[in-house]
Amino acid sequence: MRSGKYRLRTALRENLPERLAARIPKGRHDCGNHEWYKAAEQTWRCYHCEPGFTDSVPWSEQEIEARRWEAGAMQVRAGVPQPNRHKVSH
Repeated sequence: MRSGKYRLRTALRENLPERLAARIPKGRHDCGNHEWYKAAEQTWRCYHCEPGFTDSVPWSEQEIEARRWEAGAMQVRAGVPQPNRHKVSH
């Protein structure tokens, strides 16, 4: 687990049954080290704190590409059919 405020709360929310996790809110103050998730079309929120909010993409182009690669790898591990990327020659 990375260090920072509210990381333990986040770990508990991720691992406890939903009914118990709902009783452990995000931190009310800025955690100081945001880790983002896309909450809506143009909204990103921090996993750890309520003040962590932005309406612009919080990641660099390099991080976006790394996230796409990881998402693709996760799909392959899960057995999700991948699009055929072979070029057709005429």
